[in-house]
Amino acid sequence: MIERRIECAGLSVLAIGDPRAERVVIFLHGRSMEAADLAPFAHALGIDAYFLFPDAPLPMSPHGYSWWPVDPEMRAARLAAGPSDLFEVDPPEREPARAALAELCAAQGDARRIVLVGFSQGGMLAMDSVLHGLRPLAMALLSTSRIAFDDWIPRLPLLKGLPVLVSHGKADRELAFAAGEAVCAAARRGGAEVTWHAHDEGHEIPLRTWRALKRFIVADFGFGNGGTA
Repeated sequence: MIERRIECAGLSVLAIGDPRAERVVIFLHGRSMEAADLAPFAHALGIDAYFLFPDAPLPMSPHGYSWWPVDPEMRAARLAAGPSDLFEVDPPEREPARAALAELCAAQGDARRIVLVGFSQGGMLAMDSVLHGLRPLAMALLSTSRIAFDDWIPRLPLLKGLPVLVSHGKADRELAFAAGEAVCAAARRGGAEVTWHAHDEGHEIPLRTWRALKRFIVADFGFGNGGTA
């Protein structure tokens, strides 16, 4: 597939595939990652889709980007205490991050073409954006957590009928497995059509999860010719 860099919504985006494809997959990376870390999987998945991997706007040291500022001392203290659930954390600048994602989605035309995928911090942004009005075709949340949950609770009905894949590792040492289970429960509480995928690995996307994601992306969802893998 053709791979190129584009600029959209103030973000540098690695675009892979044909923009005329029936389905668009927007993949949001985690903290201290970049588009290039995940882009090879667009080729490996073998799906007829247009893949967009945006780099988050905030550079991190020594590597990657972040969707919003993260206090390194607070993060280190949290990790020292063990895997956590961030449901009480209200990240600064999540509103501009949502705005950039919404603009990127709008540039693709009909948002009902879009499968929104987020890993870790990217999953938090994906869910936060949908709960503030973004409506993609489907959403996949990989190794992520709730954030600002008091704000999310009254918005959960916006998930009604939305196909959502939630995946989390039992050995995740950063975001607790219970945090992933809580994301799954929140999506179900909102009426989403949830597929739960647990695995035995850590804070990562193992092969079994990539296979589950491929099946999820090519599912019909009442749109186009879809199919199964």
